Formats: sequence, structure tokens, C-alpha cells
Amino acid sequence: MSIPVQNLYHLLTYAWDQLDEADEVAVTAEPADSMLDLLARVLVQGTTHVLKRGLARDYVPKVELTGRLRGKLLLSESIRQQTLLTARGWCAFDELSHDVPVNRLLKSALHHLLTAQELDKSLRREIRGLYVRLADVALIGVPDIRVYDQVVLHRHTAHYRLLLSICQLVHEEVLLTQQAGERLFRNFTGNDKRMAALFERFVRNFYRRRQKTYKVGSETLKWAVKPATDEAKALLPIMQTDVSLTSPSRKLILDCKYYRKALKQNYNQEKIISAHLYQLFAYVQHAQRQEPTRPVDGLLLYPVVDGKLRHSYQLLDTAHRLRVATVNLDQGWQAVEAELHGLLEW
Repeated sequence: MSIPVQNLYHLLTYAWDQLDEADEVAVTAEPADSMLDLLARVLVQGTTHVLKRGLARDYVPKVELTGRLRGKLLLSESIRQQTLLTARGWCAFDELSHDVPVNRLLKSALHHLLTAQELDKSLRREIRGLYVRLADVALIGVPDIRVYDQVVLHRHTAHYRLLLSICQLVHEEVLLTQQAGERLFRNFTGNDKRMAALFERFVRNFYRRRQKTYKVGSETLKWAVKPATDEAKALLPIMQTDVSLTSPSRKLILDCKYYRKALKQNYNQEKIISAHLYQLFAYVQHAQRQEPTRPVDGLLLYPVVDGKLRHSYQLLDTAHRLRVATVNLDQGWQAVEAELHGLLEW
């Protein structure tokens, strides 16, 4: 699925829930030719912003052979090396430094962008200029992605949030392309599993941010069954919605599906994918049992880059509707937002 890179950036900032930070980086004024160039531009502008505010600093432990006492004297080590004979000793102390995890991750991401042959030449020059300004920050290799979960941002480092999300994306892409032998961000949208998770988070955060009628979240529904044994109960899969929109008068369950095509061919006829419809039907039925006084509707939502689907099915003898719709991501972003708002009024 070929999604314009500017729209991909919007998807990412919604999925990361970092719209406020993204507003500080005006990338839409200069169209990018590729995802690589777009993210490089965001990092350039974001890093420039960080350098103007001042790089994050923190106290880091350091051990040094010195002629003046600093911190704690490591007496046993100094005696072992006989440094005291020359009026010097090994000392352990904390020193205020820019060589902290957030800056190391940033420098590493910039380094990997510099190694990408397809990077725009002017962006390469800008990145190189920023890279040398991080001279007192250690260069690390591709980190374990779990490192990002361990980073704690405080009030004075909160402006790193968007940058670190992009750095993580760069490092994830480096790992993927190294394994596949591909070029950096050559096939970003080709990873269906990653794009499916991205699309789901985008839709959920879009509705949470851009409308006030519904409370938005994801919920776990209870199975309307009585298992015969604990073993049978343990085998039941978790029934968790992608997006649940709840108002005092209505609940709408969205199931977000990132598929190449919203419909599939069956004996030369286009059909809704049956497993998707069955799943949504089960969600609606179980949600209604939990809240019998509130009407529950279901919506299958697919991203597309051409065409439009709007189909609605009233369930017999109930107030429920099952609907199938698409949102076209190959159009101006305001039109994308208008489509998503329109689905709530349909």
C-alpha cells in the first residue's frame, strides 16, 4: 500500500500520541521524497531545537587518576598501582555530563541516517553538522529496542519525546533491513504487522484527540460462556476491541484491519472477509450483553489508497448495525480527517 510520506508522518505522530511535539517541527511545508528524508528532516529540526534549548545533562559516575582529591578516593586501587608515590590517586565521583542515554540514542540514530546512501545530500550535510556538535556524547551501536522502555523523561527532558520515538523507529528499521539485506526505509509500509499496529493506534488516538462526544479506549469483553473446567476457561482467547467509543446513548466498536484490499475475490465476486465480519459480530453481541440498555454498533475500518466503501447491515430483531468502511490515506490530510469524522455521523 503506497501511502504518501506526509500522511505516514501524521499516522506516526497520532500513533505515538505526540501531536503537540510534532507541531513544533513544521515538516509539511517541505514535501519529502521518501520516508527516509522525512524522518531525517524531523530529526534535523528536532535536534536543532534541542541544541538551542541545551542538551540534556545528568550526573554520571566516573573513575579518574588525578592529582587532586575528587569524590571518593579508591585507596586499594591507588595502593595496588602505587600511584600515591607520585602524589596521584584513583578517585570515583559523579560528573555533570551530556553523555547520557537520551543523547546517545539520538547520536546513534543520526549516525545510521548518515550511512544511508539514499539520503538527500542537503540533509546529509545538515545531519553531519549536528553530529559533530555531539562530540562529547559516546557513539553506541544499534541498541536493544527494549532500552527505549527504560528511558525516563523528566520535565526538563520532555521535549525529547518525539525525537526518541523517531530514533526508536530508525533503530527498528536498521535491525529489520540488516536482517533482510534491504536499504533503510526502502519498504516501510511493506511490514503488514507493523502497519496494522500503527493504523490501530492512529485511529484510537485520533478519535481520542479530535472529538468530544465519545469516551475512547480499548476494552476487554467477557465471554458469555460457562467453561466446564478451569482448563477450558484458560483456553479462551482474550476478546479485546481495537477501539471502543462510548457515549451515554451509544457504543461503537471499531475493528481496524490493515489489509491490501478490503474485499476479497470469491468465485469472481468481491466479498467482505468473513473472519473479520464474524469477529465484529461476536464483539457486538458480547458488548451488548454487558450493557443491555445501550445500543451497540460495530464498524470494520480498512485503510485504502483508492476507492471508497460504505456498507451497513441492520441485524434482524435488534437495534444493532454492522458496518464496513474505508478511509482513503492517499489524499490531503484534511480530507482524511473529514472522512474519519464522517464515520461517526454515518
